[in-house]
Amino acid sequence: MNIPSTFNFTAKDHDGDQMSKFVDGTGNFIETIVHHLLPVDSVHQESNGVLPAIQALVKVLIVPHDGYLCRRDILQLRMVQSECVETLVSHPEPGSLFPSPYPPNGKGDLLSLLQSSPGALICKPSLCEAHGIGAFDLLDKDLYNRLSFDWVLPIKPPTRTVAVVGGRPLFDSTTCSYGSEGPFNAARALGISVIVLDRPGHFMQRPEYSHLCDGFIAVDMTIDDRLPDRLAEAVRGLKIDGIITFSDEYVITTAKAAALLGLETEPVESIVTAHYKDATRRALDAPNLQSLRVESSEDLDSERFSSVIEGLKYPLVVKPCRGAASRGVKKVRGLSELRQALTQLERDGLSKYGMLIETYISGPEIDANIALWNGEVLFIEITDDFPCTADASDATVADSFGETVMVSPTSLPQQEQELLKKSLHQSLLKVGFRNGVFHVEARIRDSEMEYQDVDGIVDLAKRDAASPGLPEVYLIEINARPPGLDCAFSTLHAYGVDLCALQLLQCVKDGGRFAAMCKPFLFETQYWSANCLIPIHRHNITVPEGFCDKVLARMPDAAPFVYRAELFREPGAVVSPPLGIEFLAYFLVFSRTDRRDVLQIYYRLMQTCRDVLDGK
Repeated sequence: MNIPSTFNFTAKDHDGDQMSKFVDGTGNFIETIVHHLLPVDSVHQESNGVLPAIQALVKVLIVPHDGYLCRRDILQLRMVQSECVETLVSHPEPGSLFPSPYPPNGKGDLLSLLQSSPGALICKPSLCEAHGIGAFDLLDKDLYNRLSFDWVLPIKPPTRTVAVVGGRPLFDSTTCSYGSEGPFNAARALGISVIVLDRPGHFMQRPEYSHLCDGFIAVDMTIDDRLPDRLAEAVRGLKIDGIITFSDEYVITTAKAAALLGLETEPVESIVTAHYKDATRRALDAPNLQSLRVESSEDLDSERFSSVIEGLKYPLVVKPCRGAASRGVKKVRGLSELRQALTQLERDGLSKYGMLIETYISGPEIDANIALWNGEVLFIEITDDFPCTADASDATVADSFGETVMVSPTSLPQQEQELLKKSLHQSLLKVGFRNGVFHVEARIRDSEMEYQDVDGIVDLAKRDAASPGLPEVYLIEINARPPGLDCAFSTLHAYGVDLCALQLLQCVKDGGRFAAMCKPFLFETQYWSANCLIPIHRHNITVPEGFCDKVLARMPDAAPFVYRAELFREPGAVVSPPLGIEFLAYFLVFSRTDRRDVLQIYYRLMQTCRDVLDGK
């Protein structure tokens, strides 16, 4: 497309005579496209306001039939980080009806055709220079891989209102980075209004942040038996279509509130089972897995447990029956360490709901994000969760199970991936789940793979010796919610699947859009992605302003491969690692060529982050 800097063009007839008919693009979508092609402030660069022609390849997208976009930003979401696209130009009214591009009389012109266009793609100049008009073929292939699903709906989705329990924290007031950014962005794109329920004085109650949600109701958020009633009462007089949370501490409470209001929820008893680790163990009854619930360290001396304690085979894992972020989870190698670990949990206030003692499963650990509808798996992502300090053979009670780095997609062999999918699916059904998004953690005993140090980089590699048995899947825990913000953004960019959006759609029982938006790219994932978690490595760290930018400024060669970075703590805060590992920030890293690349960047990031935090 040759685009002059004026918006009118003149057509000529076959004899070369200028026709009197002009096609005026002013006020039309074509004007929006042209504005994106012109240099900034271009009309001021020439005295007459006219510039030489600009040459560009532009792909105008046309809807396949009458309808509405499944979400207003679906093109931005699915074309994210495309190697072919320089700019995506969206229609100024993405929520409007896009008519069929095929007129009844078979005739039409450019401007009428543009009424059926939700957007246009401007090809990267480098692609055009390398391939000429052949760049269109590459772009067509990319589009096919990214938009081969039902992204246009025949009927406009109704407007919905959802109550969200827990607004989550403000991470960085200088950038307005906050813990609900992913879910709230998804809600706006889906046409869902959000009313936040949280404690009085929450940052979203302040005028400068009121634009982040459609309403805020202050509620006493003390976690007690009356909280579900307080939440239900807060919204009972409003017309809401669902109630949901993205915060682990409110999952059970929110399910109970939904049941009180007669709104969509998975069975409360299933959610309780999933979020109490001892209840999960009883429900699944895994073979070859020792499991014992105790109330206190004194139970080790109880006559009731004496025979069980004596028969335990080490190493074991000790953990709170209800907890989060691996707080209090310890590996023990004998009775004295077992007693020490239980005593530590009591001292740290982590024994309120009981403590679980179970077999330590050696082998690769994975995180799986699973989307279910009517009991069927519509999407699954398996991520390798790399070893932590507690996985070392010489680990002590002081070592942690806190996460280090997570890499997607997994490099486990295909047969083990299929085993994981089948086993985890059956576990979810056995606990009683049918619909929603679940973040599940598991390990594979006797895997063909193990973590090895190869030329200074630790990664999964084929075992030197044959496995002693067939691979077995052991579920660690089920979270009846999407993963954390960092993991959700990773899945969105790598697979084109927005897990937070899916949970919102499940909440309002929109199965059609849920199924459509479970479809990943045809090439599954567009690159290797690593979620690099930065721990608070010592006490009394002052969080620097612009921390992520300062880190990347020291790694200019790696910075282009970091597609998102964010603090978890407010700049200026003084932080220490309570009860094990806590995280300060995350960096999402990608590579289209080699999984090893993202791991190399991870190790450099870890050291650079420490240097910045320590003032080196």
